[in-house]
Amino acid sequence: MDKKFVVTIGREFGSGGREVGEKLAKQLQVAFYDKNIIDIVAEKNGIKARYLEKEDEKAANPFEEPYIPYGIDTGTLSERLFRMQAKVITEKANTESCVIVGRCADYILEEDADACHVFIFADEDDRIARIVRKRHLEEEEAYKLIKKQDKIRRSYYQFYTDRKWGTREGKDLLINTSATGIDGAVAIIVQFLKSKGYIE
Repeated sequence: MDKKFVVTIGREFGSGGREVGEKLAKQLQVAFYDKNIIDIVAEKNGIKARYLEKEDEKAANPFEEPYIPYGIDTGTLSERLFRMQAKVITEKANTESCVIVGRCADYILEEDADACHVFIFADEDDRIARIVRKRHLEEEEAYKLIKKQDKIRRSYYQFYTDRKWGTREGKDLLINTSATGIDGAVAIIVQFLKSKGYIE
């Protein structure tokens, strides 16, 4: 019988990290968590998801806060959302095998001996081409969007973890999808889990 495990995936925008996570979860027949964590947080706390979505994976900014009932927790909405997501991530990691994309999950689960932490990156040209294809943008627009989204993710990660985003710190695997492709990245993670005895 397979052991319980968690795979966390950090990713550069346009690297295909979310697709890697989705395919991995489907192949291993385990739960996949990404933006759906927002829905879980909203349901658990009686908050409308639309109040949380704008703050998803963004560093706290006390000067730009949408309304939310303040009896729920203290701090800015971003800070409260981070803590609520961290609670959900920890609960899921403790109860089931799953794949979790983003949301500082590698840091939140750094003490979890059964968590594998992955960072997905890709060459800039490939990232631009991917965003052009998926978002139907011009190359210059895709380039600007990549820079913007990476900056947001970097700020969020470094605000809540005190780690440098995109480095090998706290990671088990760094995978370049320009070299491996999406399916190749999935295969590498599967092989790693097999080598650790989590799956057969």
